[in-house]
Amino acid sequence: MKLLIVDKTTEAQARCAKRIESFSRGDLEMLDLKVKLVSDKDFADRAADADVVVIGSGMGEAGLALAHQANALSPRPQLIMFVTDDAYGGGAFRLAHSAGVRKVFPEGGSPLDFLQELVAINTEFRREGRTHEGKVVVVAHAKGGVGATSVAAALADVCGQFGRRTLLWDLDVETRDLSRALKVSGDEARVISSWVSGDQEINRDTLRTAVIPISNDVAVLTTPDRLAESMDLVCHTESMAIAQRIAEVARADNDVVIIDSAGRLGPATGALIRNADVVLVVIDDSVLGVTAVDLFLSFVKSVVGSPERICFLVNPTTGTVSSVGQIAAELESGHQLGDRPWRLAALPRDPKAALWPGSGKTLYSMGAKGMRQSFELAAKELGLLGGGEVEEIATAQGSNGGGALPKWFQRIFGRRSDSAME
Repeated sequence: MKLLIVDKTTEAQARCAKRIESFSRGDLEMLDLKVKLVSDKDFADRAADADVVVIGSGMGEAGLALAHQANALSPRPQLIMFVTDDAYGGGAFRLAHSAGVRKVFPEGGSPLDFLQELVAINTEFRREGRTHEGKVVVVAHAKGGVGATSVAAALADVCGQFGRRTLLWDLDVETRDLSRALKVSGDEARVISSWVSGDQEINRDTLRTAVIPISNDVAVLTTPDRLAESMDLVCHTESMAIAQRIAEVARADNDVVIIDSAGRLGPATGALIRNADVVLVVIDDSVLGVTAVDLFLSFVKSVVGSPERICFLVNPTTGTVSSVGQIAAELESGHQLGDRPWRLAALPRDPKAALWPGSGKTLYSMGAKGMRQSFELAAKELGLLGGGEVEEIATAQGSNGGGALPKWFQRIFGRRSDSAME
């Protein structure tokens, strides 16, 4: 984010810039701030390239004229103004707002308030696509054995094959299935322990020392190397801020961040789910699988907020339920998520690909053509592959089949088979 500080003298400009120097390194990295100091005489030559213009208190009433000048630019930068404490108390902020200034601060105001406003602007820019922001996907499941870890590794593999800088984060502190399947281990896990214990700051530099590359574009972030920090990370409420901080830095340093939540619901995973771009829920086609998702959604919906961020991926294991539509029909009646969460086609059965753990490959790279295409389409539909239009997947989705709900489904749920979705 390009920040232009404008004031009459170099001393006044430096005084305003000192507020930014008080920000933590992590905050500066998250905002990706690029700061320039200029006088009001040089403002016109530099303003067009700025995302945010900060007008210093030394500008006085001339600051209003400068605000009007900035508002005439295209694209129009966001405006922040500092005024003297006396002027602020005298209602100067009212005049400034009428001149198109977004926020007015008194000279003696807290730098934290300034930081919060910059964070809000940066968030808006991310939503508008005006600044880099990696996609964060939390891979979750309602019951074990559905292949969520396999899906996480495969999606990362797809993203890497398409040149997307990708981070795989293993949050399974008990069995570390993702790390073990990919044969990832090392002293790097000590860095993660130091984050949790507070001995080391979470920033881009320490993140890069904590990850373990497994290809040119894919790296793995393992669990802490000590049990105490592992349990603190997933169980304590204090871990929410740590998990969010790791995700923010990872988002800023990668195109895609895929988090294997290990099916765990706790403070850290709750915070990650709440702030993720996509919550990918992997489900199977068994009786227990469908009923587990029903219960899982009762908890997760309130955490996720918008159902637009939930997406289901069916990984068939038993063949009991023959289509995504049948599962959706039952769950939709109670949860009313809409069509969008069910937009992904089910994965094909591929026994050979299922042998990927420890092979140096993934479900994607080891799979047959149908498996590879399914993951590529899923990655594109989830927005993980960057620019370009998402390919139509109606044909692939149509291959899931339809038809009436089986009798066992009707007995369990007491629903009519004609409620099945096409």
